[in-house]
Amino acid sequence: MARDKEIDRKAFFKEGPLSFMRAFMQGVQQGETRIQPSDLEGPVLRPPGAAPEADFLDLCTGSAQCALACPADAILMLPREDGSGLEAPRIIPVDGACVVCDDLSCMKVCPTGALTLVPRKEIRVGLAKVNHETCYAWNGTDEECNFCVTRCPIGESAIRVEEREDGKGPVIGETCVGCGVCEQHCPEYPGAVRVFPIESS
Repeated sequence: MARDKEIDRKAFFKEGPLSFMRAFMQGVQQGETRIQPSDLEGPVLRPPGAAPEADFLDLCTGSAQCALACPADAILMLPREDGSGLEAPRIIPVDGACVVCDDLSCMKVCPTGALTLVPRKEIRVGLAKVNHETCYAWNGTDEECNFCVTRCPIGESAIRVEEREDGKGPVIGETCVGCGVCEQHCPEYPGAVRVFPIESS
């Protein structure tokens, strides 16, 4: 699958967004990605170090340097939501989460300042939220389900299991960076835990 994503990305840079969308839809049909067309209408997550959305869109030229530099292949170049016909980087956790890599590559290579280098401890891609109605642990479908907790690279300060009067399940903590690993590994679709931009959370 990683190789397929590399080929799709190269096709995008050579032929533009229509090529990417054809490859994307083919991947959906062949079961090579969990992304569905509805995911493109979901929360818009930018790479780490992104300026506030309005400023980001003014600054980003769609150079795709951040996507090429991402070691996790988590940054997708997709058509912008403003109908301009330009492309901008997005992270869709169900396909690939940000791993807050050691090199902080995406921020370092941005040529326009749409992404700026920030200290690792200050990185906030977004903020995760848990839907108690669809979460297997909270709604009783599987009280032992804890994929989101065990996969979190930050640990229990970011997401942990708590027992309350209304049940037991994952709770988001103060150190959540919005990397999306929890959403990526949630067995429910759409994820019972999802990451939202800070501005809308």
